[in-house]
Amino acid sequence: MTPIQSIAFVINLSKPDAQPTAEALATIAKAKGKDTHFITQHPLNNECLQDVDLCCVIGGDGTLLGVLDASIHSQTKVLGINLGKLGFLATYHPDQLIHNFSALLEGDYTVEERSILFCESNTGETTYALNDLVIKESENRGLIRLKVKSEQRLISEYHCDGLIFATPTGSTAYNLSAGGPIISPNVEAIAMTPICPHTLGNRSVIFDTKTPIEVSFDDLPDAPLVSIDGKKHFKKESLNSIRIQLAKERFPLIQNQANTHFSIVRDKLNWGDPTIR
Repeated sequence: MTPIQSIAFVINLSKPDAQPTAEALATIAKAKGKDTHFITQHPLNNECLQDVDLCCVIGGDGTLLGVLDASIHSQTKVLGINLGKLGFLATYHPDQLIHNFSALLEGDYTVEERSILFCESNTGETTYALNDLVIKESENRGLIRLKVKSEQRLISEYHCDGLIFATPTGSTAYNLSAGGPIISPNVEAIAMTPICPHTLGNRSVIFDTKTPIEVSFDDLPDAPLVSIDGKKHFKKESLNSIRIQLAKERFPLIQNQANTHFSIVRDKLNWGDPTIR
């Protein structure tokens, strides 16, 4: 791969080891003549990663999600160092990366182009989701009725606690907790999983990524709560539908080859035979 010339270290200062890790990596990079700078405020605005080859996120998956829009805007490669709990996206351990960082800067790395969702409300607001979009009743009072269409054709009307629309990357998050499928990150698909559906026949649906999905809720007394990657989104005024489709852009994530997607699933979720790790 192409050698790295400029690096932005995005540091979650709430993690005690984040600053020392950034400084250790920056020392290695500077010794090789690379440009470096530190960023301690996140999420990032879209201009933060202009002309940056690598965004090195030091914190955890939540910190990494905060660089999504800026990375998409500039197509800067992102590498995550996990100082948190799960580490599905931030797959490097600090000591492991410090040991391998010099070689990585010279091109010894692998980029996975992760698919993302492009989400648009009927009022014209737009956003991206790396993991998922979730629609729930705004006051958490229970069931909500949501109508799902594709190309103006009705898929189904769901009476449930909510709906999850997940990327393959996000399939191991809320989607999995709600009984949805695990999807390999190399697959281009959108998983729709109802949360506690009122009808037993309502199960997860896997959509292809060519046709937008529309969720409407114009007959509700109040607009539902819509969250993107765990954060509230979309103004509720006049909100009555959302279109969801695969974005043209991709999220360039540097994947730790020692921690493959399914090895992380086995390790973090105790999946499969515990003697195989």
